[in-house]
Parts: sequence; structure tokens; C-alpha cells
Amino acid sequence: MPLVLMQRAWRDDPKYLDTEFVVYHYPEQYFDRIGGGERFVYYRPSRGATAGEASTYFGCGALGDVWDDANNPGHRFVSIEKGIRFARPVPYLDPVGRMYESRFNDRNAFQGQSVRYIDDLDFHRILEAAGVTGAVFADAPTVSDALAGRVSPLLAPPRDALRPLVAVPEGTGYRPTGTGPDVYEAAALQERARRDHQDTLRLLKERVEYRGGSCLFNNNLDLLAQLGSRKLLVEVKSLTRQTAAVDRMRYGMGQLFDYSVRYRADIGRASPVLAFGNEPSSDVAWISEILQGNGVAFIARERDELKPVNELAKDLPLFR
Repeated sequence: MPLVLMQRAWRDDPKYLDTEFVVYHYPEQYFDRIGGGERFVYYRPSRGATAGEASTYFGCGALGDVWDDANNPGHRFVSIEKGIRFARPVPYLDPVGRMYESRFNDRNAFQGQSVRYIDDLDFHRILEAAGVTGAVFADAPTVSDALAGRVSPLLAPPRDALRPLVAVPEGTGYRPTGTGPDVYEAAALQERARRDHQDTLRLLKERVEYRGGSCLFNNNLDLLAQLGSRKLLVEVKSLTRQTAAVDRMRYGMGQLFDYSVRYRADIGRASPVLAFGNEPSSDVAWISEILQGNGVAFIARERDELKPVNELAKDLPLFR
């Protein structure tokens, strides 16, 4: 059965670490309602919302992977595998004054039901009112499509000003830009909320600062480290499944090459570095050679330590 996800308007210090169309953060009381793979619609409560979005449904999609919040026991994240923002928000009442969620008589009944089931017919009525046909929903690109290179990136990918990495942020570390992330940004941002990604980035930050360096990041770049006269452009990749190691490598390389061009004015000729949240298994040890041959240093986290995995990594100021 489809779900309705309550999505409050962005606040500077939200209780929940949601990033719209990227991840949804939720407490234990909803664990049994979200298993991954469900279709959903977003609902925007009136409090704090703009006039045009208050008490409306503003998007839909399908959920992806579920994982525990490492920093907040009793909470989980679920990734948004497919997301579609409605061109026009749909009010909670239809044109004749009936509630789209037909089992309710009043929107006040939504209180305390941030994740709730919605009837299939009601779900499709909302999509129809938003102008989203079954074909549009089925053909919308997914995060998996982006990771596998099955969809083309935007002609003008979004850019975002670099800012100091004062602390590794919980959740995605995304700063809203007004337009929202596309499927490529969503694919990258979803990893940031995973524990091995955050632990690896934290170790990198500590090592850079211990050596007197500084750290920057933004919505796209995981880490730009300045160590003396040398800059390192670091892309961190979560590795929770060993079978995904090769895909993680390919995607990480693509991001590094993309950012080295898109942000050249900011980063100059920074040395590209790929860091894995766990060391890949021996059967794909050739990953280090591929990265070496493409001029990319390769690092992996081993418990609470960082390990250089190819010769370029051994030559980094992080390990000398």
C-alpha cells in the first residue's frame, strides 16, 4: 500500500534530518511501515510552509534502501530511489471539497501520523490532479539509473559555494538551494547519511587538521583539503556491500572528474582522491591499479584508521 510522508518546510535546525527527494528520516514508531520499495506522496503541513504549498501534496516517488541512524538510536533513514516534484502542488481537498485521503474527514487528523498509509485509488487521484500519469511515474529516472549511467546528466549541473567543514554533518549535509537536488545529487547525497561515509570523512578531517590543513565542502564536494601548497579533492564512497565495490569506484571516479572541471576555478588542479568506507575484498584488488592508472589516489578506512591502498595515496601529505 502506498504511503504519505509528512514533510515539513525546511528549518535551520530541523528535528529530523530529511532532505527532500533524497532521504527521509523517521522514528521507531514508523519502522514497521517503511521497508523500502513503497510508493509515496509527500504532504506539506501548513505550519512554516509558503502560501502556495501549505496543506498540499507536492511530490511523489518510490522509496529505496533503509538504514539505521548511527548518531540517533531509534531512528532510521530511507533513501528516495525515485522522486518527482509536482509542477503544481495539490490541495488536500479535491475540487468538490472532498479530502484526497478519503479515510479522513479533517486535516487535523493528520497530526501524529507523519507516515501513514493511503489507499491506492486516493494515491492515483493525487497523481492525476498533479498531472502525473502512470507512464510519467514509471519512466521517471531513479538513483539506480544515475549510478549505472543509464540517464544523462544535466547540461548545466548545479554549483554551490564552498564552505568550511566545521564538523561532519549528520544526515546529508545538504544546504537547500531553492530548486532541490536532481537525481545525480540525490545519488551522491544519500551516501552522506551512512555511518561508514561519515566515519571516513571524520577521520580524513581529523588527519588534515592535525597536519595544519583546512577543510571545505558543499552540496557536491565531500571534501576539499588544503595542506600547505597542495590541495586534495576527496570523494568518499560508502561501501556497505562488497559486491558494490566496482560500481562505487566507477561512480566515484566520474564525480571526481566532473568536479575537477566544474569547480576548477575554486580548486585549481587539486589531486583527486577516492576514499572507501571499507576496504574492498581481495577479489577486486585490481581497483587500486585502475585508480592508479587514472591518476586517482585510493584510500580505505580500516576500523578507526585510514589506509593508503595505492602508490599515489602513499605519497599524499596525509600519510607523510
